[in-house]
Amino acid sequence: MGRSLLLEVPGEVREAIYHEVLCSLNNKQDLGNDYKKYNFDFGLFRTCRQIYNEAREVFRRDNIFVSVQTPWPEAQQHVAIDGYVPIVISGAAAQRFENEHLRVVIESALYELPYQPTRKFVILLDDLPQFTEMWHYSDLTHPGLNAHLRLTLNIRDPYQLSFEQRALPKALQRRLLRPFGTLKALYEVKVHGEHYESVAKSMRAEMAVPYPAVETCLEEATRLKNEGNDALKTQEYHKALKLYREAFLHLMIVCEGRRRSIWGDAYFQVQCKGGAFDGQEAGMVRFLLRLRLVSNSIMVYLKLEDYDEARFWGMRSINLMRGGPYGDEVMVGFQGAPEVGKIYYRTGVAFREMGDRTEARDLFKIAAKYLPVDKIVQKDLAALSPRIM
Repeated sequence: MGRSLLLEVPGEVREAIYHEVLCSLNNKQDLGNDYKKYNFDFGLFRTCRQIYNEAREVFRRDNIFVSVQTPWPEAQQHVAIDGYVPIVISGAAAQRFENEHLRVVIESALYELPYQPTRKFVILLDDLPQFTEMWHYSDLTHPGLNAHLRLTLNIRDPYQLSFEQRALPKALQRRLLRPFGTLKALYEVKVHGEHYESVAKSMRAEMAVPYPAVETCLEEATRLKNEGNDALKTQEYHKALKLYREAFLHLMIVCEGRRRSIWGDAYFQVQCKGGAFDGQEAGMVRFLLRLRLVSNSIMVYLKLEDYDEARFWGMRSINLMRGGPYGDEVMVGFQGAPEVGKIYYRTGVAFREMGDRTEARDLFKIAAKYLPVDKIVQKDLAALSPRIM
């Protein structure tokens, strides 16, 4: 076999090539619906010994791995499906994998489980914040979950020689531990391995900050919604959308692209004490805010003439309502009826602008029942109604 042409270019150019070929960002594939996977091409490693050694060094520098070990077989699926976290290695290959910089071990603290083999899967450090975010919202969705869990974090340098004793760079340690600061009220947290105590202390300090009170969440969501409304009035449409997404986040609804993940329903099942919503049921206040945010977001998309997005988000909410016990039955006495009517109407406008007059008319009919005195709705419905000759 002849000498590889890659060896003819300067070393710094080869390093740049290795980075482009092997960095995780360039090997991430979009599977649709916001799911991703990594598909690394290791053809470089089979070229020659020199290129193998050079490329391996770049790969190890650019890709930091984290392993997660639990006794629960459903954990990996929960992380991948509900958390949208790409799993790099799973199954037997993950069990054999030894090149992680952080080993995360999650165990039941209070109950003896029948012996089960530890399940291990591997993710990239870049996706660790997404993993801990999912865990954060899972605890809010299932209050008290963390009180039953023991977390052990083992920091290590997988590439050091047996006789070496060195700590990972402090900046890397921060990246490894900081995401866990979002987790609250765990039964026990232990950090093992060579690490800076100040980094672990900072993580623990963040863990000690309690979840925001539901009253604070609702008031912040309201403030951001109102700021978004102001931006809408001044035709700052993209700013309005950004503010509405931030408002959703305070309601524990995560918006990414066309994905909307709703968490924390149980957390809001309390009565507000003090503040702007004193005495009101937090779950109902949250629901009404959701309706207003959806309705206003659809309006923004209509203003931007992005009718497909307006249709998508409108129909997402309408289909959720249709899947409920009342379907399209109009609940006139319902407190959020005006906002529901606006969702039907504005979604109908999107269909009309996209040329689907039949669907638009059907949605206008329902909107008119929710908004019987709205002249614009009545006018637009009449314009699409069949005329008797």
